[in-house]
Amino acid sequence: MSPLPDTKKKVDVSKLMKKVDGLLDETPPQLDEAIPLLRQVLEAEPDRLMALHSLNWAMDATRRVEPDRWSRELKADHWRIRDRILELTRGTRPGGKLSDAQRARSLALSQWAEEVVRGQPTDAQLDEVEAALEEAQGLRDIPDHALARRGLEAWRALRQDDPKDGYEALLAQAKETPELQIINVDDDDASCFNGLQGAFSDDGFISWLRAREPASRPKGKQAKSLDAGLLLATGMDTAPYFGPDGGASGRVGRVLAMRALGANLQALNEDKRGVLHLAAMVDDVALVKELLALGLSALATDEAKATALHLAAEHGCVACIPLLVKGGVPVDALDQDGRTALFDAQRPEVARALLDAGANPNAGKGWTPLHQQAHFKDRAPVIELLLEAGADATRKDWGGLTPAEEALAHENPHLASLLGARRRA
Repeated sequence: MSPLPDTKKKVDVSKLMKKVDGLLDETPPQLDEAIPLLRQVLEAEPDRLMALHSLNWAMDATRRVEPDRWSRELKADHWRIRDRILELTRGTRPGGKLSDAQRARSLALSQWAEEVVRGQPTDAQLDEVEAALEEAQGLRDIPDHALARRGLEAWRALRQDDPKDGYEALLAQAKETPELQIINVDDDDASCFNGLQGAFSDDGFISWLRAREPASRPKGKQAKSLDAGLLLATGMDTAPYFGPDGGASGRVGRVLAMRALGANLQALNEDKRGVLHLAAMVDDVALVKELLALGLSALATDEAKATALHLAAEHGCVACIPLLVKGGVPVDALDQDGRTALFDAQRPEVARALLDAGANPNAGKGWTPLHQQAHFKDRAPVIELLLEAGADATRKDWGGLTPAEEALAHENPHLASLLGARRRA
């Protein structure tokens, strides 16, 4: 019996790569269109070096501007691609016309080194980082190297014979450039925080900062810069990409450094949100604990009368919810629209965390969480959870509508059916 013919369509790799190059050359690069095409290329030719390099570069762009999304969806695959590049390019030598191997290996080495210094490296690992950066620099001089280089220098400072000298050096660096950022900043800019996450998470440095008496508050621009640095450190540095995994590592050290330098812990951003709100929006449990221990008011609200709990719920920050409630944020506090934090739960795990913390599924002024959840077609899992928790589907809002009627008004008949069936039962 003769074998069946291969009906699988052959991929024109050269054509796809040409299209990818065009997409990545646009301003801004069209990453969401380029990445699927690169995956097609690698499915056909798994070790095509320039496809691996382009995909590595494209994923790295997402890592810089959407760290939460990258951590959830891309991290494991990204580092697998990076490590494959390092395997394929082992033995690449510097010099001559820039080759694909030099280009790809230089970036991958820089990424590997940065990842190491973001953690808690040993002295031996720091030596490996230094060697990797020297090799990467010899292959190609790119701004990416600055990320690992600043982390390496910070760790070298902390590993001096007298650690306090390193602590003073790191604090002096924070004083020199208070307004450090994670996104929207060039890699080799002095205000780029990337690469410093690990050093600012050092236990010895954090303990030293806690024990340090805050300096007298400076005047004028310096004070404003410290306050801006404080707000950036507690979450504004990833705006508008708030949420879990939003570059949280190192935040406690940065905030304590700003406090030590004289920043105002009561500083507010343009939305009248303070540091507790911002820490909740990036789901930084360690920072929320630190701020509550420093005496930050759990009752603080922003210009919309929203508490830190409202913001945690809105941005899907599950881990901080029980901590905020235990710390004194009223679980059923109302914002200016008469909504509790439960109104903002977009996913069932957020609603469950609030309910477990004691949220009333029927609380609200003029309406209930069911009324708002009925506006959104994808909220069936949340609605089911609220109903199981005792939410009353017969209640009417200020306009005289039940949640089922709200669902119909927003063209969500499947939610109306769910609410109506539960109501009749």
